[in-house]
Amino acid sequence: MSIVVLILTTTAFLLLGLATDAQYRRRFGAGLSRRRRSLLRNGGWGVLIVSVPPAILARGWIFGPILWIAAVMAGAGVAFLSLNLIVSRSPPR
Repeated sequence: MSIVVLILTTTAFLLLGLATDAQYRRRFGAGLSRRRRSLLRNGGWGVLIVSVPPAILARGWIFGPILWIAAVMAGAGVAFLSLNLIVSRSPPR
């Protein structure tokens, strides 16, 4: 269950990272529309909220929030490193 929380938080931060023009253009080679930016941001925040209950189910009301905060920090780190260090396949235009 802890892995699920980590995967969800990493996905959330990847979505939030792709909601920026620079990261989106770097990955997909095109500009980011307002609608897509809104969808990515809302999706990222939604997945981040959805990641709270599995953390509480995995560790209970005392250590669940601590697990969630740790997963948020780890997920943000993994997303930051993957967005900035992994080279995209599509060349920027």
